[in-house]
Amino acid sequence: MRGDRLPHSPDPLLFDASPLLHSAKVDRLDVLGGLVKGHTCFTTRSVLDEIKRNDPLAYAEVGRAAWLSVVQTDSLEFLVAYGRWSSRMGLTDDHNVGETMLCAYAELHGGTLVLDDKQARRTAGSYGLHVKGTLGLITDACRGGHVTVVGASMLVDELHASGMRLPFPRGGFEGWARYKGLLE
Repeated sequence: MRGDRLPHSPDPLLFDASPLLHSAKVDRLDVLGGLVKGHTCFTTRSVLDEIKRNDPLAYAEVGRAAWLSVVQTDSLEFLVAYGRWSSRMGLTDDHNVGETMLCAYAELHGGTLVLDDKQARRTAGSYGLHVKGTLGLITDACRGGHVTVVGASMLVDELHASGMRLPFPRGGFEGWARYKGLLE
């Protein structure tokens, strides 16, 4: 993992724990990185801490991902934005810390948040931030010809088996994506 570098692509992706954790748990972090090739991808130390708390082996795998950078989140400007987002996200204890950090960063520096938590996605979107989920990244890659629907379905089934919460049962990716019009 590259450390403390700012994004250089026109649309950087800001990753929350879920896509990184579940991809690492099924040894497909390299596949996730391939799906977002051409984008600068980064996360925060708090997201990495959440992954470490949930699965130390996945944390080690994420730490080796050359396509992912960790950004600084200790400037005064950032801390003020974090305070705003703490209220917006309803931050309590350690719930939503990663999402809150990423939203504060996106407010200051732009980018697309990669969040799977439904409420966090709604809140971020309601304040004008660009948001996409793991499934959105995968369907974008299908439409762009970077992965076949069959390959995407296999990946999604593996993510499902890792415990990732998805809006359809195992084997249901293609039907769901076609119903939603995400593959055209």
